[in-house]
Order: sequence, then C-alpha cells, then structure tokens
Amino acid sequence: MDFMEVLAIFMNVTVIIQLLLGVIMGIVFGAIPGLNTIMALALALPLTYNMEMLPAIGFLIAVYCGGLSGGSIAAILLNIPGTSAVVTTTFDGYPMAQRGESMRALSLGIIASFIGGIISTIILALLTSILASFALQFGPWEYFGAAILSLALISTLIDGDLINGFIATFLGIFLAMVGTDPVESVARYTFGSTELTAGINIVVVIIGVFALSEIIYNTNNHKTLKTVSHKDFKFDKFLLALKETVTLLPNIIISSVIGVILGILPGLGGGTASIMAYARAKMSSKHKDEFGKGSAEGLVAPEAAKNAVSGGALIPAIALGVPGSAPVALIMSAFLIHGVTIGPMVLKQEPHILQGIIIALVIANIFMFLSQAILIKYFAMVITVPKYILYPIIAVFCVIGTFVISSSVFNVFLMLILAVVGILCSKNKIPTAPIIMGFTLGKTVETFFRKAMIAFDGSFIAAYTGSPVGSVFVTLAIIIPIFVIIKRIINAKKNMEGASA
Repeated sequence: MDFMEVLAIFMNVTVIIQLLLGVIMGIVFGAIPGLNTIMALALALPLTYNMEMLPAIGFLIAVYCGGLSGGSIAAILLNIPGTSAVVTTTFDGYPMAQRGESMRALSLGIIASFIGGIISTIILALLTSILASFALQFGPWEYFGAAILSLALISTLIDGDLINGFIATFLGIFLAMVGTDPVESVARYTFGSTELTAGINIVVVIIGVFALSEIIYNTNNHKTLKTVSHKDFKFDKFLLALKETVTLLPNIIISSVIGVILGILPGLGGGTASIMAYARAKMSSKHKDEFGKGSAEGLVAPEAAKNAVSGGALIPAIALGVPGSAPVALIMSAFLIHGVTIGPMVLKQEPHILQGIIIALVIANIFMFLSQAILIKYFAMVITVPKYILYPIIAVFCVIGTFVISSSVFNVFLMLILAVVGILCSKNKIPTAPIIMGFTLGKTVETFFRKAMIAFDGSFIAAYTGSPVGSVFVTLAIIIPIFVIIKRIINAKKNMEGASA
C-alpha cells in the first residue's frame, strides 16, 4: 500500500467524520474533571472492533489528541487539572482566567497545543528511526536521572515556601510507594488492606487531591469563580492571541522539542515534559517575576510540550514496540486486535502504518484546533456557571470517574481521604502540584535507581562515573535546588536591608 492509497483512506468522508467525533469525544473527556484521556480511549477502543485497521488507529489517535487539548480547559478555568500533564498549565492559566482573561488563556493554550502537536508529527515523520535508537541507549541510570531532575524542578521552581514544596513532593513519592515493591514484589505500606496491594491509581490521586479538594475548599471558603465579560467571548480575542503567538513562537518550538524528546522515554511523558518546558521558559525569560501570576510564556510552554508528547510517545511504540505512555499503550492494543504486532519490523515491512499514523495526527490536530477555536466561547462560559450548580456536577463526575476505574467503592473512599489531604495542604499553603508529580515519578525514580544499583553492583560512584548522560541529569537535580536556595537567601537579605533602610 503506497502513500496515496493511505491518504485516500483518510480522505473518505466517513473516516473524516469519525476523526472529528473522536477529537470532540477526547476534548469532552479531557475537559470534565473526573474524566480523562485514558478513560476516553478505553471507551473508544470497543468502537473500533468493526473498523478497518488504519481508520481504527486514526480514531483512537483523534481521541488522544482531543483529550490532551481538552484537559487544559478545566485547568485554566477552574484550576482543576484532569491529568498530571496539565498541572503546570494551572500555574499561569488559572491566574489569567481569574483576572478576566480566560479567552486569551484558552486561545494561547489551543494555539500552543496545535503547534506542539504538528511539530511532534513532523519529527515523528523525519526522525523516528534516529530518535528510537537514541532512546534505546538509555539505561536505568538515565531514566533515574531524568525523573529525579523533574522532581527537583517541580519542588524548587514552584512559588511559595521551598520546604513546603519538598514536603509535597515526598508525600507524592510516599503515595507512589504504596502497594507492591516493583523489584522484590512484596506488599508494603498497605496497612493490611488487600485493595492497596496493587497500589493507588493515579486517577484517584488526581481527583482526590485536586478536583474534589478544590470543590470542598472553595465552597467552605465561599470562594466565587470570577465571571467573564461577554466581550471576552468574541472571536477577535482568539485572533489577537494568534498574533501574540508570533512573539512566543521560539518558546513554543523549544518546548515542543522538549515534549517530543521526553515523550520518547516511557514513564516520563506529559507531566515531566510540561514541567521541564515550564522550568526552561522561566529560567530563560526576561520576565521571571510574572511566572505564576498569569504569564503568557508560562502558559504556552507546558501546553506545547504536553501536546508534543503525542508524537514523541508514538516513536518508541512504532520503532520498538514500547509505548511511551499509558494512552499509547491503549492505542497499541488496537493493533493487536487487528492482528498486527507493532515493533521495529513495521518500519521495514509495513511503512504504510507509520504513514497512516502521521496523516491521522495531522488531521486530528487540525480538527482539535478548529473545534476548540470555534467552540471556545462555550468552554469559557463554564466559568460563569453558579458554583451551586457546577460543583455538584463536578463532584458527581469525580465519584463516577473514581468508581469506574475498577468498579470499586474502596477507590471512592480513598479518593475522599486524599481530598481531605488536599484540603489540609491548601490550608497550610503546601502546594498540591508537587504531590501529583511526586506520585507520577516516584515509582519511576525508585525502580530505575534500584535497577541501576543492581547493574553497577550497588555502587553509586560507579553508576555516576559510568553513565555521563544520566549523571548530567543527577548533577542538575542537585545543583538547581542549591542554586534556588542560595538565590532566595540573597533575595531575603536584600529585602530585609531594603525594609530597614
């Protein structure tokens, strides 16, 4: 099957409608707190049983792209990220919405996501073999270094007390350690509960710590959501954001490349990519003080990075048969349903599969961009819904989203406990974002560190001197917190001297 035949399949009206519906389905699931992209893909998978292979894969990719973009809506408008990948989006997206710039925030997010998705698709098309070979060279020490660097960045670069940032990170790591030991396969920190043997599902943590705790905390404090002027709904606001993107393009491109590179590495994905892109944007910005207060630079960086992960995560899946993320693992299962074992031989024997994936990614990103651009005012109007209507609806989705994971009431109770933890953190000014990132990367850090120690006979020095790339990550993870601590001490002394003068 040549390229024109593959293109003809995706130009079929029925397939185009399927892709459009897939994008909309993904956006809806991504936008509603309590639901997420993985749930959307899990529900979409049975719908592909009677489809041909390429349209089926295209449909799932459309759901995937829509979900990545849709997750930013609740993050920006309500400060409730549906996944760890959009936690960083809340840092500047929500402050923009709070000051009446929700249309601008959503528009910039959509545009950055679109560019990130397209750039990742181009890199997927041009460099699949090269980047897959590069990822194949990564060992446990490199994975450990990249993950620990991400935790160091999220702990130190977030606004607020540095100690509270570390407390939140270690709390997330502890939650990740609940369940079965990844190396020795023995239960730990389960407190005698068989339900905890398999560990805590990340959806339970995200919904509990972020979604439900946000609802309860805001209700208890009589916090009102800032309304948006009808003038803010005008489409010309989107066009203004499009013009503004020109000045932000270098930031978006670099962030997209970061997203692709980290998307290739299984287990890191969108959360790590958005953190690293945000950190890089903040460190290189001339307006560092604006970050965390509604910075356009701080918004577009994680948005571009998390969407660029879509192409990056598909690279090891196609070239190595190793999914770069959980959603990609679900997409790979569709290949198995259609009798195709995805892996290195696909590039040589069935190049039309890669071509189909590339075409589907392009169409899905275009549909995502157009759908969000056209319907953006309706998404922005969510913020004007009275909280006595909005919060109960979100709470219901939180319970449903938690229950359907494994049809377990235990997960619902666990989610409620974690919601209390989230409320206590908010009251004590402990940031909740590092909890999610600590949980997301905690098991990655532990697993690969222990595997690295096994590989280097238990010698940290041997691992450090024997693996330069991973050691660079580890060194940065040590240096950056020290640098931030010294910088804060110097700034505190300057402030004290200025106050006493």
